[in-house]
Amino acid sequence: MAHPLLRNFLTQRWEDLLLLHWPVDAEELSKTLPDDLELDLFEGQAWASVVGFRLSELRFSPIPWIPWSDFLEVNLRTYARDREGRRGVWFHSLDSTDPGAVLGARILYGLEYLNSRISMERKGPTLGYRSTRRTLRSPVKASIKATIGNRKKNEFPASSPLDEFLLERYRFWARRKLTKSSSSALVMHSPYDACRVEEAHYEGGLFEACGMREPSTKPNLAHYCSGFPVKASAPSWLFGILGQVNHR
Repeated sequence: MAHPLLRNFLTQRWEDLLLLHWPVDAEELSKTLPDDLELDLFEGQAWASVVGFRLSELRFSPIPWIPWSDFLEVNLRTYARDREGRRGVWFHSLDSTDPGAVLGARILYGLEYLNSRISMERKGPTLGYRSTRRTLRSPVKASIKATIGNRKKNEFPASSPLDEFLLERYRFWARRKLTKSSSSALVMHSPYDACRVEEAHYEGGLFEACGMREPSTKPNLAHYCSGFPVKASAPSWLFGILGQVNHR
């Protein structure tokens, strides 16, 4: 049984989530995954998503008295499963405005966090995120926006099997440097209270920077969610060091 401090290693809030989704070529996408994961398909179709949101109220359970500033994030992800059949998310990239979060996530989890300038704009019924990755090479930019309306809920609830496939993910994988296998962590929160949104747009180079073709069309599906509290477990290697039974 895992110690509560390991199972609830991080607490935080995700707010103003904007999620844009595209069906993608499974053969191309599978080449971007590590060798111990495989694509999780919906009715034979692979999907990739760009997600923007604000992260607030971040706390580490060993040192909960130390506050952490809010920050913005834009990530590119796909949907995967491991050899045990467990389903979750593989992040191709995670752009963040907080250098401390970037360093911590890379060291602890092996996640591909990257320092970026990100702005969020809420103008009338439109919500958008713009990011520019801080890099010595050509900057990688991204822009997402959608018409979400002025209501927290609308007449387009996200309740279909495809909505659930894309949203309800409670595990992620990553691979730390100099390791030969991917490790996972659990993400715990209430089910998404999301709605489908209209007039969603994306521009940028997130896909190309990860060795994939950029989408040539608008997203096939997009969601908005006002937010919820989240808990995340410690990285797998920390369970082993402390002699705990790993999380499932």
